[in-house]
Amino acid sequence: MVRKANVIFVSMLLASVILPQALVVARDNPKVPPIAGGWTQSRSPTPEDLAVWDKVITQVDSDLASMGQPVEVSSQVVSGIKYNFIFSNGDQVSVYSVPWEQKLEVSEVKKSTK
Repeated sequence: MVRKANVIFVSMLLASVILPQALVVARDNPKVPPIAGGWTQSRSPTPEDLAVWDKVITQVDSDLASMGQPVEVSSQVVSGIKYNFIFSNGDQVSVYSVPWEQKLEVSEVKKSTK
């Protein structure tokens, strides 16, 4: 009886935590298997990614608007979502978002050495 309960619990955990992120990775690049808790491969920004970037430049740091729109993004689900926005000149901006706590912060700005 305990074993059956453990199997059900693990199945529910996998379905609720890992499956949603796996579906995002599969949608964006069906040839790459998902890594639970890992960073997604760089991809073209989705409308949802661009909405996060727009909030960054309007609510957190308007000076970053001069970088333009990101051309690539990767993300990682943690206790929120980490984004790594990449721009056409190679610059990168790392952002941490916890929407259910209205938390949005810029973690790092890396200027390209190109």
